[in-house]
Amino acid sequence: MQKEQGLKKQAIATVNKFVSHCKSLSLAEQRHIAEELSSLGFWHRETHQLLAYPLIVLLKGVLTQWALDEPNNPIPHKWLGFIAGDIDSYERALALEPTDEICLTQVALSHLNSVDFQTHHLSESVLLGDISRAKDSLASAQALIARLQTIESKSRLQNRHDYYQSMINCWEEYSTLVGVEPFPDWCAAKGEQFDFWSVVYYQR
Repeated sequence: MQKEQGLKKQAIATVNKFVSHCKSLSLAEQRHIAEELSSLGFWHRETHQLLAYPLIVLLKGVLTQWALDEPNNPIPHKWLGFIAGDIDSYERALALEPTDEICLTQVALSHLNSVDFQTHHLSESVLLGDISRAKDSLASAQALIARLQTIESKSRLQNRHDYYQSMINCWEEYSTLVGVEPFPDWCAAKGEQFDFWSVVYYQR
């Protein structure tokens, strides 16, 4: 709040004071705070700089050690996945708690984001990497989406999956043809609508 009001120095001082206070607490209290703040940050990601950098450093340290101390506890792995942006941690948490909606969603998203990266040059009729990799990513995402119970998340991810699946299906057909027009034009002629990336190249 102080930072939003333009009181940057006071805000930093307050955060640093809180971090110092947390370090003086018992291990159980530090872990409770790490879990609560990580959850708050995850569910309010739209709030600008809700978790300041000193807090992120603190949380990452607490969660990393917690995960080492309790490797079979999914909680520190899950929140370390969020705080550190680490998909491997999400996957470890999911292996321990297969129904966790957050982990299911984030790992599914990582697979879909992989396909998004592979397809971002299709506007130039180029697929990055092998098509089998894209197919595997889509299959993995679909398997995770099927396990989701939250209707809104499941519908949103399913729509995104189906979009990329249709794009990859079109590319697979297109890549067998010879001497055809650019992929976006070919798709348009078939009545397929995709939001192709605009790729800009800069000269040095």
